[in-house]
Amino acid sequence: MRPSLVQLVTDFLGLDRSTVEEMAQKAPITYRHYQIRKKRGGFRTIYHPSKETKSLQYALMHLLGKVLEPDSSAMAFRRGFESPLRKNAEAHAQFPYTLRIDFKDFFPSITPDDLFAAMEGPNNPAKMQLSFDERAFLKQVFFVRQKDGNLGLPIGAPASPLLSNAVMRSLDLAIKDYATRHDFVYTRYADDLVFSTATKGVSRDFLTGLRAVIANSEHPKPTINEPKTLFMSRNARRVVTGLTINPDGTLSIGRKPKRYLRRLLNHFRYRRLDDHEKHSLQGHLAFILDVEPGLYNRLCQKYGAGLVLDALKQRGDKQA
Repeated sequence: MRPSLVQLVTDFLGLDRSTVEEMAQKAPITYRHYQIRKKRGGFRTIYHPSKETKSLQYALMHLLGKVLEPDSSAMAFRRGFESPLRKNAEAHAQFPYTLRIDFKDFFPSITPDDLFAAMEGPNNPAKMQLSFDERAFLKQVFFVRQKDGNLGLPIGAPASPLLSNAVMRSLDLAIKDYATRHDFVYTRYADDLVFSTATKGVSRDFLTGLRAVIANSEHPKPTINEPKTLFMSRNARRVVTGLTINPDGTLSIGRKPKRYLRRLLNHFRYRRLDDHEKHSLQGHLAFILDVEPGLYNRLCQKYGAGLVLDALKQRGDKQA
């Protein structure tokens, strides 16, 4: 008989059991939360757990690693998976027709029962049977009461991305099977689902069947955000997880980010950037090295390789 999750966490953290149980009981009320405005209107609530709650989550994330493994179609939030944005876009770059859908309130819609089904279900090769006390423990550590009164995953908590991937495993498998049977490629980046095909004029019928596959899911039960559904083709601008797919199948960060990057580099040359802008420039340069190295080379030709490298390595003080 295996040790309980509470005991495993207790041993992992080097604390006594009563302390861990008390931390778990307090966990749901230890979050600081605030709202940020969404791009398309409305607000999103972000939750920051206390250090104690984070420690419980990190311990469980480590201990349950194999039980929480996602399907290969999940591109985000995977340990050791490098360049997920680029790889996600590359999976669709050579196809001329792309469909993109989005789930509404993805993290908050995931319930404790969804997690239990994912951990105990037949599609999980490392499935774990949970006791009543273990279910209660996981509820306390991972979930918060949402504005609708239901328990859901908190946006901003360190464990929520990993748990969302685990919960989506069965549905990812069903969607991938449906996509493969209809000659579509499928990837998912968090709540952003992308499908691509070489066949013209089939995407709308495919979407009808896809809605049925999603509606038949018991755990989880996500809702498609219909206004954000997009049909894209090679003849028009295609954007997959923030990257533009050019007509020739190459990837680009897009025109607006390029203009912003050039402005930052120009200001860096004359030492006009504050610390926040320097870090933004550094992040953008590291990003294009990964997804669009040709742009990095062109920037080196225009601004000088030394200056661009200084910006990347944050050696701005050496600039005259």
